[in-house]
Amino acid sequence: MNCADLHIHSSYSDGNLSPEEIVEIARQTGLKAISITDHDCISSQYIVDKKYNDIDIIPGIELSSEIDNLEIHILGYFIDYQNKDLIKIINKLAEERIKRVEKIILKLNENGIELSMEDIEPSTSIGRSHIANAMLKKGYFDNYKTAFMNYLVKDKPAYVKGYKLNYREAIKVIREAGGIPVLAHPGQVYRGLAMENLIKELKFFGLMGLEVYHPSHLREDTNKFYNLAKKHKLIITGGSDYHGKGCYSENLIGSYGIKEELLNKLINYKNK
Repeated sequence: MNCADLHIHSSYSDGNLSPEEIVEIARQTGLKAISITDHDCISSQYIVDKKYNDIDIIPGIELSSEIDNLEIHILGYFIDYQNKDLIKIINKLAEERIKRVEKIILKLNENGIELSMEDIEPSTSIGRSHIANAMLKKGYFDNYKTAFMNYLVKDKPAYVKGYKLNYREAIKVIREAGGIPVLAHPGQVYRGLAMENLIKELKFFGLMGLEVYHPSHLREDTNKFYNLAKKHKLIITGGSDYHGKGCYSENLIGSYGIKEELLNKLINYKNK
């Protein structure tokens, strides 16, 4: 049984549960620790200040970044979510997200889907998931995945590339906020020998961990990333990437994660 789920999204980004609801499910599941890692957003981190006797909540975030036009996500654990430089970057990302949504809505309108900003549910980390849900509510589609895949992904009619931090900037801001930067779901980046070169590049600029356990990873992926993490002396993390029912990813909280030994290594690393 997993001891910790270190990749969970709340309603403050593209999940559909509040931080309190997430914590309650995690407690019922028997987890000892979780991290709510919302996309480019720290609004959910107030939950860290609520003290629970039976579960630890590790401050977290998932930053979107890119390297050579390749999108990669960097998780940050144990961040100081009151760090001024981090807040400044988060505010910039929020502004860029709004601009992107406005452009997507214009493209949808051009394709016969009548949406406006008023139709989008407010969020501190607004994105494509909120647009897909708006299309659902207005009756254009009968399920989230169809709405998302038919219009909002690359090469589809309403796709707009999002603003991304440079990977060095993402790693740097996490480190300077006292956090541990971890490459999220490496199996979603690209496969093959180039992955090790990417990991070495990221480690050179401060990467400290690798998300080995993730629902997108096949068993051979997990084994490969585990060995790469060991070889390059990187912390091993994992999580369900939970978003909630009706979202693109519906993996249950605690269905992926790490055992107690790896959780203790993460905590001990932080306490060095």
